[in-house]
Amino acid sequence: MTELTAAQIEKLLMFRGYGNPSGKFWFVGMEEGGSSNIEDLLIRTERFADLEDLAESHSNFPSHNMRDLIQTWRRMSAIVGHLNGETAWKHPEFARDYQQFHLGRPSSQTYLTDIFPMPKYGINDWPYQHIFGTQKQYREKIFPERANLLAEAYSSANPKPEFVISYGKTFWEYHRKVFDFVDFEPALDGNIEWGRVDNTVFILTNFFSSRTGVTLSFVDRLCEFALSKSPNEP
Repeated sequence: MTELTAAQIEKLLMFRGYGNPSGKFWFVGMEEGGSSNIEDLLIRTERFADLEDLAESHSNFPSHNMRDLIQTWRRMSAIVGHLNGETAWKHPEFARDYQQFHLGRPSSQTYLTDIFPMPKYGINDWPYQHIFGTQKQYREKIFPERANLLAEAYSSANPKPEFVISYGKTFWEYHRKVFDFVDFEPALDGNIEWGRVDNTVFILTNFFSSRTGVTLSFVDRLCEFALSKSPNEP
């Protein structure tokens, strides 16, 4: 970790995510998942652009396989499939194929980004103390710039996304600040909040995991709700 230069740290902080910011679907997470070891961080600083192709960029990590069912990516694939009317959206093979060939790709319908960019394995994991101090100090320091970056990405999107789905309930405060032009209100028994601006439906939901209640049955309810609020749907 101490081998990272100031320029390399800045590059990590300015990472914008994966895929197509002018796509139909935005997924805004809490923080970039992944390894914080120096070898993997150097791969990101040396081989990643600020906006990446999910499958191509992750091919730089030898252990990675885009056909492995990653819980967050599987939920994203299911949501996109359901909202697009795909009858097989629940099936594992649909998710494997979508992850491998479509999710977070430059010509796809999807844009994947996060509030906080430094990769780590879990919400309570904090391997960057010697760079940023505490995790609280890190978040307070970089959030304003990250919020501006995401707001600019939304402002520049042409066309605007039809659905912006922010996930991770403990980070809803940050998501609301990024999208401070949206009037959110609770729905689905308080499991989500939603709002609409022009033709875009914004949704705040739990982290994409069965453990947090985001099962495939919940995905079904979420998508039916989102479709009912979208002016783009018949």
